[in-house]
Amino acid sequence: MPSPRLLINAALIGATLSSTTLLAFGPETADDIRRQRAQRQLEENRRAQEREAAKLTQEDLPPIDQALVTEYTEMLQTIASPEMEGRAPGSKGIEKAATYIQDHIVELGLEPAFTDEDNNSTFRQPFQMGTHTTATSVNLAMGDTTYSSFDEVSPLAYSGSATVTAPVVFAGYAIVSGPNHYLGFETNETVEDKIVLVLNYEPMNDDGTSQWREEGWTHNSRLTYKVTALERRGAAGVIIVNPPNAVDDRVDVLESVESTAPPSNRVGERSGPEYDIPVVHATPDAANAILTYLGSDSDLNALIEQANQGGVVMPLGEKKITLATQLERTPRMTDNIGAILPGRGPLASEFVVIGSHYDHVGYGKFGTRRQSDRGKLHPGADDNATGTAANILTAQLLTQRYQLLSDDDNARSILFLWFTAEESGLNGSKYYVDHPIVPLEQHHVMLNMDMIGTLNDGLLEVGGFDSGEGFEELATPALEASKIVYSEDVSVGSGRSDHASFDNAGVPALFFFTGLHERYHAPEDVPDPELLDMDGCVRIASLVSDMAYDAATNPTDIVHPSAKAKQADDEGPKVRVGIVPSNSSKGGMRIERVFEDTSASEAGLRVGDRITKWDGVEIDSVETWTPIISKHQPGDKVTLEVQRGDETLELEMTLRPIE
Repeated sequence: MPSPRLLINAALIGATLSSTTLLAFGPETADDIRRQRAQRQLEENRRAQEREAAKLTQEDLPPIDQALVTEYTEMLQTIASPEMEGRAPGSKGIEKAATYIQDHIVELGLEPAFTDEDNNSTFRQPFQMGTHTTATSVNLAMGDTTYSSFDEVSPLAYSGSATVTAPVVFAGYAIVSGPNHYLGFETNETVEDKIVLVLNYEPMNDDGTSQWREEGWTHNSRLTYKVTALERRGAAGVIIVNPPNAVDDRVDVLESVESTAPPSNRVGERSGPEYDIPVVHATPDAANAILTYLGSDSDLNALIEQANQGGVVMPLGEKKITLATQLERTPRMTDNIGAILPGRGPLASEFVVIGSHYDHVGYGKFGTRRQSDRGKLHPGADDNATGTAANILTAQLLTQRYQLLSDDDNARSILFLWFTAEESGLNGSKYYVDHPIVPLEQHHVMLNMDMIGTLNDGLLEVGGFDSGEGFEELATPALEASKIVYSEDVSVGSGRSDHASFDNAGVPALFFFTGLHERYHAPEDVPDPELLDMDGCVRIASLVSDMAYDAATNPTDIVHPSAKAKQADDEGPKVRVGIVPSNSSKGGMRIERVFEDTSASEAGLRVGDRITKWDGVEIDSVETWTPIISKHQPGDKVTLEVQRGDETLELEMTLRPIE
């Protein structure tokens, strides 16, 4: 499934937040937890009632081959093992997973689905997802003292490759402007041709907490904001240092290329800032060594104390130091995987597609449900090792059935696809749809499996019957034969997985899903048979196999309701503001919470603010605002009139896409 930012209504509309949204974001308060528990109980009761209504029990289900369950379990546990590193696009782990999948389909004797630039057959469909950046060397030299270890001086992902020798200037927190009329620089003040020593975070109280926020730091502390401000003022290089007394979990950690690289969540070249000057994160010891060499009267603690009083730009003498960084940037490539089971007769030129995404969120740099889990391995067992292994098993079952067909039979070919980069916005399936192996008109139907590991907790959700006229008639026999209790209502909407890319392109598509849970996009999503229903996964794989066979051998066309592409998700906004709003008795829309690294935080919105105008339109309630936000596109700039206490502010906001 996509990241929580895709599952959450883009605006996080306070009173209308669904239980799915709250679960995806994680509990924030005791009230949230109670609401979630109550909603989960309601959902469990609903599922139980549907099972009771169907008068089915586990004993009513047809027997399954336990050897298949054992084989499936082994595949799933391998795909979700620590060796696969959470399968983030472009990582070594996802390449191991791709090789594992390919080894299985080669063993089955399936044909490669793609051709490479030299017109050779291949199971891989590569495309670029950003840029892979590696720091190869760093050097900070002052007199006879040199720092060249990444443990002492660490280049950041947006640093340039350069060597500079220059005097040093201390620029405090290098924040252009902030709350309480804070100004970090005088008008037209420059640091031209200087190496700038700058503090991480923002002005602090004596206890190391922010002066501008009760917990954590405001958006003003973002490192790229600081570096941009300094580069615009002519800095030759930037050295960032953490104030040792700052209250932050990472105060003793040096940021690195890996921790500061933008998520690989867009097809194409690298996104995010990149500077021509060297930018490093140094230890307090290295910073104090610089000050000692320069003959400064102040040590680092004294400079921190001065910066906490207000903006400061202070030359540290005429002596020069040398800062050198070397980085290598190469395209970050990732692959869809595809294999063909050839059909028979006149229908062989058409394809039944069976899909699943095999990527996940790696170490939680993007897409993690809880920000506290960034940097921890996210195995992605249910999401979506379950669907990945089921696709392999489906390929095995259909290969066996196709071996029984004669040359005189008529059957469509089966195209098995394992998509990469689903978690960052369905990028793999979108890329395939834009670069199909045959015209999309020859894609008969698409069947997508995503998060199918909890059948024993409820029922199977099967969505998309309305994407093709005749789909329900085709699918019902296999569904009834499986005896699996199912619902045509999908709890996460119609556009949340790779089937949406096909539906969007006019290909009828079904979605098989067993629901969200508390392990979703979290390190706890592990391949434990006590947590996942392995029997249920095999049943769903068998069901999809039967349905695909019926679709392949039935000559009747399944007709998409429109030749025009539908929006992949027409249920809500295309942008995410990043607030929890509520109606205010004083008029306007009150902000109850502002999420970090969002359009709202970047614009400077705060808890307690009331939005009274949105691009000149009066806002008197959440209900007034909801249809307005749904019409916006990513990149739109809007002007807000905001009441903050007795002040009336005008803020500009650039709307970000749901990611």
